[in-house]
Amino acid sequence: MSLPAPIHPEPLARNAEGRPYRARHGDIDASSAAALDQARAVFLGGCGLLDTPSAWAGRRQFVVLETGFGLGTHFLATWQAWLADAARPDTLHFVSVELHPLAATDLIAACADPSLLPLAHELAAAWPPAVRGLHQLQFAAGRVKLTLALGDVRELLPRLDLGADAIYLDGFAPARNPAMWEPGVIKAAARLARPGARLASTSVAHALCATLVQAGFAVSRPPGYGGKAARLQAVYAPRWRTRRLEPRAAATSVERHAMVIGAGLAGAACAQALARRGWTVDVLDADGAAAGASALPAGLAHARISPDDDRLARLSRAGLAALLAALPEPERHAVWQGGGLLLAEPDSAPPDLSAIAAALALPPSVAEAVDAGEASLRAGAQVTRGGWWPAGGVAAAGSLVRAWLATPGVRLQGDAQVHRLRRAPIFTVTHPDSSGHATAPWQALDAAGRVLAQAPVCIMATALDAARLLSASGLAPSGPCLQNLQSLPLRAQAGQAFLVPASTLPQLARLQRPLAGDAYVLPLPPAALQSLGLPAGETWQLLGATYEDDPAALMPIEAAWAHIAQGLEPLVGALPAAPPAEARVFRAVRAVAVDRLPCAGPWPDWEALARAKPAVLQRPADELPPLPGLYLNTAMGSRGLTLATLAAECIASHIEGEPAPVERDLLAALAPGRFGLRRALRGEPPRA
Repeated sequence: MSLPAPIHPEPLARNAEGRPYRARHGDIDASSAAALDQARAVFLGGCGLLDTPSAWAGRRQFVVLETGFGLGTHFLATWQAWLADAARPDTLHFVSVELHPLAATDLIAACADPSLLPLAHELAAAWPPAVRGLHQLQFAAGRVKLTLALGDVRELLPRLDLGADAIYLDGFAPARNPAMWEPGVIKAAARLARPGARLASTSVAHALCATLVQAGFAVSRPPGYGGKAARLQAVYAPRWRTRRLEPRAAATSVERHAMVIGAGLAGAACAQALARRGWTVDVLDADGAAAGASALPAGLAHARISPDDDRLARLSRAGLAALLAALPEPERHAVWQGGGLLLAEPDSAPPDLSAIAAALALPPSVAEAVDAGEASLRAGAQVTRGGWWPAGGVAAAGSLVRAWLATPGVRLQGDAQVHRLRRAPIFTVTHPDSSGHATAPWQALDAAGRVLAQAPVCIMATALDAARLLSASGLAPSGPCLQNLQSLPLRAQAGQAFLVPASTLPQLARLQRPLAGDAYVLPLPPAALQSLGLPAGETWQLLGATYEDDPAALMPIEAAWAHIAQGLEPLVGALPAAPPAEARVFRAVRAVAVDRLPCAGPWPDWEALARAKPAVLQRPADELPPLPGLYLNTAMGSRGLTLATLAAECIASHIEGEPAPVERDLLAALAPGRFGLRRALRGEPPRA
């Protein structure tokens, strides 16, 4: 399968009159003097955002979908209107698709009005690299969220997962840029419209209006702006069912209270994601914070590079961005050391990295190919092999977990061993779910049947214990067609790593950036040193890691050291034959799914699936009917630092009914129900 066209920023050009000009489409943008007025009159006014009361007044969230970001004027104008409205929604989400983004500096140069300039500077400072996919930017302390979807609108819009309250149809005139106005694009936008959503556009083309009516909109043509006879306004009010799936609805639950089982990276990431949205979160763990694999003092988080830009490569870019956005202040510089790292390529048949880089069109801020000399300069130590230098760095894992669990609204219950889950008895006070239906809260019970905690939402972040907990709670697949399906096939993968003083490894004594190949070596961030009680004046490095299939029969320490040293030798030369006397050994067990991707999202309602029509099983895994209020976040493997925060954001956005942070195919790749679904689709018999 060929890759979608890479994203290339479009330079800002101006015509003879000084107006922004797009040579690609042979069209001009609205003049600086008129662009803000047009945005207000046509788009904000057309969607009721300047009315009294405004369409978003008193809402918890409001979602705007735009089909062409362009100069960013519509986003800036909407943000400005949000700031000026005392009745504004708690959170404004703005999702915009763009194939040819401007450079960050051009956003300021093209700013439509001096009143927007402060906001334009904030936007430019947060502007993402020009890489296809979804990029989430946050402003106003997280209350204004821009999801910039970079790619062809025809390919990307059908893969968005959101519910829109307002739709801005833009993208130059249909005659100049016909791809933006194809019926498939309009219908894809309509599938994302919430009931009553308003739509606005400068175009009143007959074909556009006819497509909107067919998709369920009531269309009107009020007087136009700037000398045009008419503009378009529409309201989504279908008289018949026009789509198979309804878009995401804003959560209506009054009690914003969740329970997270597990206080490692995955659980702490979920707790902080919900707490930052105003939730109260009870975190339960038998061993306290940052136990298990999360007890490793530090680890790597970085973008992955794949010649075909596979799912894991796309997830890793989004995951790294989510991690950086969630780093706690003021601990940020103590828990995180950025600057990238070397991902060395093997000696045998090395790929042409330059050709891959050109095909993917990755900017240097995301990844670039380096030779051994350049890698040595950046790393601060002599290396004998080049490779990729991707965005990324080292995080103090345990310190990060503790900082996230200290987020206001998070309450940690240590020494809380959850034996099983159950729905509260029928007489317990119930809570409306996102559809407005009353649901009983989830209860976490210990082995004696005592209730440890209860909440309308429960997130299981229990690594390998997830499968046992689901089975003990009677939540695994059952019924004639699904009985005994292997619903959550996780396996244990043990690992060992060594913490050593840098002075004991002369060739690595000055190492400033991580090196990774068949093994890795990384310098520890300050917070990791402090948490381990190590002297601040000494430099310590973490060398790892083994991948062992039997946690009950680990390699002897000498064999584990030899395995890691052998992996590093092609990069940095021979290391001592035995670990230094001062070395500390860390052992942990990772939870790994059979496809090596995390399991993050709602847990399916298997009873409903057993009763469903066979066609339901043909749907993507993220479309399976969920068991209300129950989510999983597990199977991070060795990529917990890279992916745990993104997985938590996927779950939090689903709970709140917000726009998803990644495309639908990636949500399906993470969906916890994907394994049972695959087995059922293959028509395999139940397991004995």
